[in-house]
Amino acid sequence: MIIVMGEFRLKPEYLNDLRPEIEHMVKMSNSESGCIYFQFSEAHDDPGLMRLSEKWKSMEDLEIHFQSTHFKRWREAISKNGGATDRDVAAYEVILEKDLS
Repeated sequence: MIIVMGEFRLKPEYLNDLRPEIEHMVKMSNSESGCIYFQFSEAHDDPGLMRLSEKWKSMEDLEIHFQSTHFKRWREAISKNGGATDRDVAAYEVILEKDLS
């Protein structure tokens, strides 16, 4: 399993224009066969600071995601709406999963 975690900053003045693109990206990514979970969240105390959490069955599935139409559409939407800065996103291969509930 692959976990992707990270954050990046979008310009707050473009957030309303990007929200439909965020919703589309989340919906389409979650429909991919290799996706277990895909979600964005926005920091409540810092408008424009977006956090990303993803779970993928394999690195191959994540690589396929990077080639998807919706991923390319998302990158284009960001570019047209002020870009993303302070990007810190990484993928981690999980060797142990333990339920903590």
